Amino acid sequence: MAYRFQQFLLATCIIVGLPSLYSAAAYAQTSSDAEDGSIKINPIKVVEPNVKPRKVYEAGIDTEFFEVGIFAGLISVEDFGSSSITGVKASFHATEDFFLQANYGETTVGRTSYERLSGDDANVLPDNDRSLSYYDLLVGYNLFPGESFITQNLTLNSAFYLVAGAGNTDFAQDSSFTLVVGSGYRVILNDWITWNLDYRDHMFETELLGEKKQTHNLELSSSVTFFF
Repeated sequence: MAYRFQQFLLATCIIVGLPSLYSAAAYAQTSSDAEDGSIKINPIKVVEPNVKPRKVYEAGIDTEFFEVGIFAGLISVEDFGSSSITGVKASFHATEDFFLQANYGETTVGRTSYERLSGDDANVLPDNDRSLSYYDLLVGYNLFPGESFITQNLTLNSAFYLVAGAGNTDFAQDSSFTLVVGSGYRVILNDWITWNLDYRDHMFETELLGEKKQTHNLELSSSVTFFF
């Protein structure tokens, strides 16, 4: 019994002492590398990643508050089909989030479905009364300002915004109070020019077809504006 216990102690000492012997051997090898017998520890090599910073051009407005430009697009006048529209716009950016916008647009409406089906002799409006123009004043809010990544090295500031306001529409020798709601998307090309895509709903009452009703006249336009 005593003999087995001695064997157990010997095996335990060997197992416990092996790591120490390995460390001592490594220490002795490290010490032998020095000519004067002193301990020489090899420095640890740090691998640094080869990362090069990428230059990105980001367009942004400096300190300009006023914005003017021109727009063109299509407007669908209820009962009169779609026609092209052009106009001018001006904005004042009061803060980073809110802005005021004034718009003026004009178009010439087409023929109604009744006129097209009834022939040339059936005219709801004479040709000289088919011009439509409007002006409005809107309040805008930049809902989702962000960035548009055009290329790997080109990033443009952009924003999705909402607008609402009121104005006046002149159509068929009649002037109508108009409510306007809409949205838009703006991309800042550089520090003084922007591109916009706008959607508007012009709502006013009319009774041209014999019944007074509220009409929804949808507009989709694109514009280029300039800051100063």
